Amino acid sequence: MSKKALILAALSLLLLFSLTALPAITLEEALQMGRTNNLSLASTSIDVNAAKRDVDTSWNLFIPTLSLSLSNAGTSPVFKAAPGASAKNMGLGLSLSATLTLNPAVKSQMDSYQIAYQIQQVTYEQAKAEVERAITKLFYYLLMEEQNIGVQQANLELAQKQYEEVKIKYEQGFASELEVLSSQLSVERLKPSLQQAKNQYASNLLSLKAMLGMSLDQELTVEGEIPSLIKELEVQQLAEYLQKSYSIALLDLNMAQLRTTMELNSKQALFPSLTFGGSYDLSFWSDSYSNDISDSASYSIGVRIPLDGFIPNSRTKVGLAKLDDSLAKLALQRQQAVRQLEVSVVAQVQNLNMLASQAELATQSLELTEKVYVMNHIQYESGYIGRVALEEAQNNLLGARQQVLALQFQYVSSLIDLIYDLNIQHEYRAKELI
Repeated sequence: MSKKALILAALSLLLLFSLTALPAITLEEALQMGRTNNLSLASTSIDVNAAKRDVDTSWNLFIPTLSLSLSNAGTSPVFKAAPGASAKNMGLGLSLSATLTLNPAVKSQMDSYQIAYQIQQVTYEQAKAEVERAITKLFYYLLMEEQNIGVQQANLELAQKQYEEVKIKYEQGFASELEVLSSQLSVERLKPSLQQAKNQYASNLLSLKAMLGMSLDQELTVEGEIPSLIKELEVQQLAEYLQKSYSIALLDLNMAQLRTTMELNSKQALFPSLTFGGSYDLSFWSDSYSNDISDSASYSIGVRIPLDGFIPNSRTKVGLAKLDDSLAKLALQRQQAVRQLEVSVVAQVQNLNMLASQAELATQSLELTEKVYVMNHIQYESGYIGRVALEEAQNNLLGARQQVLALQFQYVSSLIDLIYDLNIQHEYRAKELI
């Protein structure tokens, strides 16, 4: 083997190694990276941690209010002093005081912390589901776009091969110059759409990298299988999952939080409060006393009974009535949200069944188009049909393949939306449907 051949072989092996060395990730790996590195999720997790801190430190409601003060006072005549009056320093004073107020509303306040924490947890899970939804749809789009690029690339190579054959026939005198130009034009017409598909693929790959928290200049490829189509989805099978939707769960928690707020305000406005107070005072260097240091202690216990809450149409009564109205409105919003979700599920299921039917018909059409193309190619080689008829059959084959891919992606995208709207992605992933 010559030196030139060895160099070419080495370069080929190096190129092959570099292509196979590109990191490829599966859908599960992409989802895990998204959960770990997505910046929006990291921001939402801060709110979760803050709410958890409120729950863990809710015992501080029983810590009294403490204050420490240091003061100095004195008197001195200014314009006309009384007999025997002189400047007098009252000394340095140090005071430590503590106050604690107890009300039955304390328990409601602790409950509100717990509900707020649950709301932040559900909000985080909802945000995580949205990130997973976006990653999943983008992942399958890239898989299908790879196939689309492969189909277009194969079609271009076939057109290029046919152009070379026509060119050879022209050189041998068996084809006209018009046939050569037409064949070359067919090749050039395929290139823009192929380049556009590659550009879209590269752009969406960058979006996936950003979602996964990867460096944009890092190489990445996706690997996996496109899920099969479910020929017939039943609405009844999905109706039981309506209550699992994050939007419905958040409405339930907001209603619970509003009830707790009503209970909290009601107890603060209608129930008595018990206040404990105490202080310890130290005085230093006072001119009023012979000793240098004096101290004193005091305490107080008081009961505060609010009465305005028992007056009809008082501010307290009106405020509580407004909260009750807000709770009633929220209950109606929940009913409306459930109804809208039911309508959306029915429409999505109908759309999925329609897409599955269309995809099945498109697959059958593709099989027929492939047979027609093979027969046209045989007739073209035999000289029974012209170049134009063969190109038309080839374009029909390309369109049929792209139609199948487009319907598959529409179906998968719609199925992902339905699954995440109902919050059943874990059940479906366990069944290997997505």
